[in-house]
Amino acid sequence: MRVWVSGARGRLGAEVCRQLAAAGHDVVEADVAGDADGSVDLLDRHAVARSLESADAIIHCAGIPSPEGVAPAELVHANTMSTFNALEEGWTAGVRTAVLASSGSIHGTAWSPEPLTHPYVPVDEDSPLQYVDPYALTKDFMERMGQMYARRGMTVTALRFHWILTPDEVSRLIDGISEEEGVRTLWGYVDLEDAARACLLALEPRDGYDAYQTLLITADDTLVTRPTGQLLAEHCPDTELRAPLSGHAGGFDCSRARRVIGWSPRSRRRDT
Repeated sequence: MRVWVSGARGRLGAEVCRQLAAAGHDVVEADVAGDADGSVDLLDRHAVARSLESADAIIHCAGIPSPEGVAPAELVHANTMSTFNALEEGWTAGVRTAVLASSGSIHGTAWSPEPLTHPYVPVDEDSPLQYVDPYALTKDFMERMGQMYARRGMTVTALRFHWILTPDEVSRLIDGISEEEGVRTLWGYVDLEDAARACLLALEPRDGYDAYQTLLITADDTLVTRPTGQLLAEHCPDTELRAPLSGHAGGFDCSRARRVIGWSPRSRRRDT
């Protein structure tokens, strides 16, 4: 399969390219930071169209990964138009499979200017979107665009990644974030290799797969020492506990990803 990967020089995109090549796929790297002859301005639809020639599938990893230090207008323009160009030019070129790097930040807690907690845990794909920040808005735009192209005949999977970390970063961060700081993300993360593997699995969904899917992709444990139940009771007293979370179990339900693409996290920093 010839797979077009945007943001190929970024953290997630580079690992996706590595895993695709290892699996025997032909990879087309699309990144503004590429070599002089191979760079692709993802905000230029003509450049995107040229780079997509003969591609069989899209994995869209590009975009501004954090709103910190970025003007809202720049953030929304870059993240939204890069996604639109990838999907529109891919559709025009005959591509009918797309994987989108969405984010768990879409729920609104991560970048809210005021403290905001999830209404229930474990968080799942049906948890309400209560965001009030532009970054989450761009991910909602992304997912809605994916739904539109699915209605036109594409198979589109939006993967809601949590905080993507390398194993070394996980080791450094264990108990390195305060419990109060971690409330916004429910003290969670996802391993980089696990995140990239989800992208590859989403290229070939299982039988009965809907044309459009949104899937949570997170680790099944946390970055802090205290048990998850204790953390929730102290820091999120108004959050409904819909299923028991024993030990250091993560606060996200990834069962849909297991059913739909056969993904589950392999990396774990401790037994849950």
